[in-house]
Amino acid sequence: MNRIDELTDRLIDGTLTDAEGTELESLIGADPSARDRYLALLNVEAALRGLRTDLDLAAATVRRIEAERAERTATTVMAEIADSPAPKWSRRSSSRRWRWAVVTAIAAALLVGVWLLNPAPNNPAPPANPGVTKTDVARIRTLSGSVEILNLGESVATTADQSLVLGQTVRTVGEDSVAVLEFPDGTRLELQPDTTVRFTAVGDENGTPRKLFLVNGQLTAVVTGGRTVVGTGAADVVARNGSFSMGTSGPESVRVEPRDGDVQVVRGEPAKPMSLSPGHAAFVRDEITPIHIEPRFRIDTTPRNRLDFPGASTVAFAAEGQEVWAGSARQLVRWRIGSEGRGTGVQRELFTPPVKNDGYLAVITPDRRSLVACRVDDKEDRLVVRDLPTGDVRHMIPVRVTEPRFLCVSPDATWVATAGSKPNRTVRVWETATGRERFTYEPETSTFCMASTPDGRLLALDVTDLGRGSNNKVVFLNAATGEKAFSLPTQRRVVTALAFTTDGRFMAAGFNGAVQIWDVPGRQLVRTIEGFERGVMCLAFDPGAKLLAAGTGDGQAWLWSVETGKRVQVIETGNRGVRALAFSPDGKTIVTATNKAPVALWDVAQEPMNNSEPGS
Repeated sequence: MNRIDELTDRLIDGTLTDAEGTELESLIGADPSARDRYLALLNVEAALRGLRTDLDLAAATVRRIEAERAERTATTVMAEIADSPAPKWSRRSSSRRWRWAVVTAIAAALLVGVWLLNPAPNNPAPPANPGVTKTDVARIRTLSGSVEILNLGESVATTADQSLVLGQTVRTVGEDSVAVLEFPDGTRLELQPDTTVRFTAVGDENGTPRKLFLVNGQLTAVVTGGRTVVGTGAADVVARNGSFSMGTSGPESVRVEPRDGDVQVVRGEPAKPMSLSPGHAAFVRDEITPIHIEPRFRIDTTPRNRLDFPGASTVAFAAEGQEVWAGSARQLVRWRIGSEGRGTGVQRELFTPPVKNDGYLAVITPDRRSLVACRVDDKEDRLVVRDLPTGDVRHMIPVRVTEPRFLCVSPDATWVATAGSKPNRTVRVWETATGRERFTYEPETSTFCMASTPDGRLLALDVTDLGRGSNNKVVFLNAATGEKAFSLPTQRRVVTALAFTTDGRFMAAGFNGAVQIWDVPGRQLVRTIEGFERGVMCLAFDPGAKLLAAGTGDGQAWLWSVETGKRVQVIETGNRGVRALAFSPDGKTIVTATNKAPVALWDVAQEPMNNSEPGS
């Protein structure tokens, strides 16, 4: 177990000290791949740390409160046991959070006291599948990557066919991690990367529903028997059969997408369940905002064509739009597009000496004349600038590959910016022609992404305060001197992606579950797009700045109208982690690069297919 996992376990069971909390925040700030997994827990701990009373709200107490709330919701939903509705417990506005904290602390103390004196009985379900016993809640049928099981704060070994019992927490860690859980009646849950699920109750033959709590992330459920309740902080989903997906980036919101069957969404307080029909979706922000039901929109699952190049980290269309270029640290692929939009020929440039990493750190510049990537050989590490389309080395910059966490390159590759990883607080800008360091910038807290303005004069980077979040902003620096030009107050958690329109007027900032669009010259927030509950990994405007595309960590690309914020299209790549995407010069095609799947071409929907405003 590494230090981050050790400290997180202490956070979960309520034994984390303030000093250890500070250390944990620092470690997470140094590891972007882990930040989404732990950010929700860090925010809870940071908030509760400022609200300490004699009735201390440790993380274990919060976990029991969530479980109790899921129990009460299920009781409300099931008509046969709704004669004595649970007392109303709704979330308050931010101006009343101190009152909520006091009431919650008292309730938590009472709940824990009752639990200690009279523990709830465990009613196991009868076995229906081989290998599942009466004491099992479910079993892990398949897993990949890093999958953890926490049992009362202690991590236990995780293997395929591992049995799971009541009270355990399962989480997938990292973009390659997935787990499929199966219940005794055949119901299955697929946990996407960076997802945490807690088992709160198991159903029985008398019709008592099984209950789970989705702490954070994305899951897909296929319910084949019995009744299943999946709870979150904002609302719960109840299914008697059928399939659905749901996701949450925190306790105040959840998105639900039913595929088929009997699927309902209900508030955490006594309320009538709302049924959802396939092809629609529900977005619930909190227990005060009305549930927003979205009509159908265009969903694409089959690309026009695929290029067999898994692991590409950067993509672009050639200037005339007749070629797609995809690159990594070890190779460049040029893909010729025929008159009918089909791929007709492939040219590959393999870079030597052999590269040991396939280069998540690789960028094709907007002018399509350079590829900047990390290279590892037997002697030393370098950032390498290559000419396109030949792939010939133009410059080498003496920066160790282990030092930069991510890269930012000017449109003409005259400078490269790197961000240090221990912690993410040192930004360095380099001259590519000479390898000379232009300047070093030390932000007040952490930074997680950067982007150059289209003219290359300014470097935009996020400055994120993991503890509070209210002071987060995007800072613009003079790319020649490092002097601060101005900043835009994002006032959200962590900015995970930045993109500019070709004229530099608008900037998009992506978060976990939201995208902001800014008028940069006017320093004005134009629009906030919400309602998708997914972590944004990359952003791109179409050439006319009419559409904005966002690649997400669960393998989808969402397209919105910049003018209205209405959803135009959702592309399901069938893989996890959209690393890069780009529009063709005419805006009619988009190319996607995912973690371990082929590069793909997709037709773009030009007009919104519904009249609803996401997140309204």
